[in-house]
Amino acid sequence: MTARDRGGWRVAGTQWRVQVLGLAQLWGPEGQGVRLERRAAALLAWLGLQGPSSKYALASLLWPDSPPTTARNNMRQLLRRLRLASGGEALVEGDTERLALVAPSNVDVACLKSTTEARAYAQALESVGAEGGTLLDGFDFDDCPELARWLDGARAGVEGWVREAREARIGHLTSGGDWSAALGLAQAWARQEPESELAGRHLIRLLYLQGDRGAALAAFEQLRGVLERELGVTPLPETLALVREVEKGTQRPHPTASPRPALPLSVLRPPVLVGREAAWRQLEAGWEAGQMLFISGTPGSGKTRLAEEFANAKGRWGRVEGREGDSDVPFASQARAFRTQLARWPDVKLPDWVRTELSRILPELGETRLLPPLDSETGMLRFYDAGAVALYLLHEHDAISIADDVQYWDAASAKSFFFALPRMFEAASRGAQPLRFIDCYRRGELPAQTRAHVARLLDAGLARVVELEALTGEEVKHMVAAMGLPGAEAHADNLTRYTGGNPLYVVETLKHLLETDSLLRGWPQRLPPPDRVGPLIQLRLERLSALALQCARLAALAGAFFRTSLVPRVLQVTAAAAHDALVELESAQILLGERFSHDLVMEAVRAGMLPGEERALHGRLATALEEDAAPAILLAHHWIEAGRVERGLPHLLASAHSDEQVLPPEQAADHYARAAALMVATGQLEDAVRARAAEARCRLQASAAGPHVQPTWSARAPAGRTR
Repeated sequence: MTARDRGGWRVAGTQWRVQVLGLAQLWGPEGQGVRLERRAAALLAWLGLQGPSSKYALASLLWPDSPPTTARNNMRQLLRRLRLASGGEALVEGDTERLALVAPSNVDVACLKSTTEARAYAQALESVGAEGGTLLDGFDFDDCPELARWLDGARAGVEGWVREAREARIGHLTSGGDWSAALGLAQAWARQEPESELAGRHLIRLLYLQGDRGAALAAFEQLRGVLERELGVTPLPETLALVREVEKGTQRPHPTASPRPALPLSVLRPPVLVGREAAWRQLEAGWEAGQMLFISGTPGSGKTRLAEEFANAKGRWGRVEGREGDSDVPFASQARAFRTQLARWPDVKLPDWVRTELSRILPELGETRLLPPLDSETGMLRFYDAGAVALYLLHEHDAISIADDVQYWDAASAKSFFFALPRMFEAASRGAQPLRFIDCYRRGELPAQTRAHVARLLDAGLARVVELEALTGEEVKHMVAAMGLPGAEAHADNLTRYTGGNPLYVVETLKHLLETDSLLRGWPQRLPPPDRVGPLIQLRLERLSALALQCARLAALAGAFFRTSLVPRVLQVTAAAAHDALVELESAQILLGERFSHDLVMEAVRAGMLPGEERALHGRLATALEEDAAPAILLAHHWIEAGRVERGLPHLLASAHSDEQVLPPEQAADHYARAAALMVATGQLEDAVRARAAEARCRLQASAAGPHVQPTWSARAPAGRTR
């Protein structure tokens, strides 16, 4: 035997080759196969996908319950057995710290990864064979939890690469007129993923192009039966449009997607707030006591909705927010909050000295002269005092301010806010207009520093945390009934069981039922696992047009800095096409303006991206942002995420140097530290030493000034008055 049974990956030659897609085994120079033991296969799969890795980190993954000495000894024994299995040929090399594959090109999953990223799709499919193969098929790692979690993600990534390669290869063969070869790929794909409408459409189209109209219609009936039986859904509009063309007898190799109807607004914001009576009473008690109010709960539990409804009942309010990605950019959250308030109240006049200090984080305030570095106690206090004054003045016309997604706030912004808070208490105690804040955050996700500040407020009696729990069955029924969706009330009990009473999960499940025309039918027999809204959102994302999905992915990677004006340049499409795609995303309730309808939607978009796609999009985004003269730290982030460390490092150092000149020194220290780590990783050891020295200088400055700008909670706020 000179080739694997599953495809065209040759083994004849002088080297052993590694198969971890499907049945894990080694193939020798003469074609002999040797089964791989479980941990040896996992080690080779990890190195094939992750590249050179820490030996001791891998040992702890493979033997998580063993003491470090035992795990290291086990690793030595595993490497010895692996070498014996390959007839003495070294498959893995390493030193005292790291392990790496001797020849990554001899490992099937590494070949799949590299060829897919290079868009060499024919070679990618050869590495897995026509039928594909599950990574480490038949193995589980319940005794290695971290490794098991990695394997789940890696399997999804491999499936995505295979799907990408098949799609691209079928398109290439079809456009070249080689319909027979394309049909063979489509048939193999449909056998492996009978529930995939994408595979089914390719199969239907290619059977028809081959002249077998009856087989095309039979393939559609088989697909429709699988969708109905296994998922409880009907075929997508584009599938039905293709079949109508087949029935008419006309050829249509590339059907266009049907327009997407807008979802009802009642599933974006249910008309009635239900199940929050006890939480409301706690908020009332905290309000009467003059306490700062925190609302905590799991993602999707309705924290923001409750905060807004409560604020509506108390007076004029505004909302600021943290966004994922803020933590990488010092003062990103505070700068956004100030910009939000400046846009709401453009007539507010900030004192000149406040504008000067805030121009360190808000350049548009117009300060052009060189600002002195914040290297003294006096300078640091002046900067933080300016933030406190601005916080008060920009909320003069509000009774309440809601701070949403506080778990995303960067550390610098959080420190500045908690520095200002005692001053707000003092102003209120002197008779100034009291300002009330309600902060919302995901349970268990507050950064340690913010969590410590909240704990001190609670200990001083200045704050109250209101925890949100899941809705009961009756509350879900009330919520669904108020939405006025025909047929939805019949599913209320199933919705409660399936979603666990999480309000967002209820809404996303209803969106899925609406888009699959299932509300007036029985409950689907097969849905993604309960309490996981991500797969349901993924099904909705698959119904988007290709450009709309690309827009969503761009928005997810750009994060807090996404602007719709980026779409035509980054995706290289016309402004009209970009507009249509963005309208589609709004209709599908994926985006609301320039932000996602919910963080979980953004997370689902990110989860559906292949690593190669992410890197390419990061690179194109970095190029566009360079043209816009975006902040250096942002450019550094996108170039590094694109795998272009050499392009990102200068921006990272520029950001550190700039921060050292105008911001508190700990921000520059963090950037110097990250630059030093990247320099070490890329062999720039002399430069790394200089970066470490700069980091140490900034840390010393921070420690000298830091104690003087910490918040103190020496007195309670008077009843009815808070920050």
